[in-house]
Amino acid sequence: MIAFFDTSIHVDVLSRRLPLDDAIRAAGGGPVRLSPVVASELLRGARGSALLRVEELVKRLVPLEPSSWRRCWVEAGRLLPKVYQHHEHVGLARLQNDALLALSARYTGTLFLTRDTHFETLRTYVPFALRLLSA
Repeated sequence: MIAFFDTSIHVDVLSRRLPLDDAIRAAGGGPVRLSPVVASELLRGARGSALLRVEELVKRLVPLEPSSWRRCWVEAGRLLPKVYQHHEHVGLARLQNDALLALSARYTGTLFLTRDTHFETLRTYVPFALRLLSA
């Protein structure tokens, strides 16, 4: 099965807190793609040598894109009022990105790996393949 990682997983791999082999094994050993949402989050937060590693990652990984980004954005707008009231601590902008990631997993049929437990709540509204990795 194709998988993709949340920003939290990529940060741990890039900072060497999580060996890449362990992350790939957790994904089932299949191909790993990169969501443009995650690429954007990584790029906006990286500085110095970390930015060079992120740029290389963006170049190397095949992008994961649902057949309709428009559909994902519209559904994310419908989903956020249901979820935000219980997850204000996450922040609306981040939660919007997370809704887009959940919808991307749903509409591409891919496995999504993260450390963020609030994705379990998103999954009650949007069925998608999710694997939570412990911190």
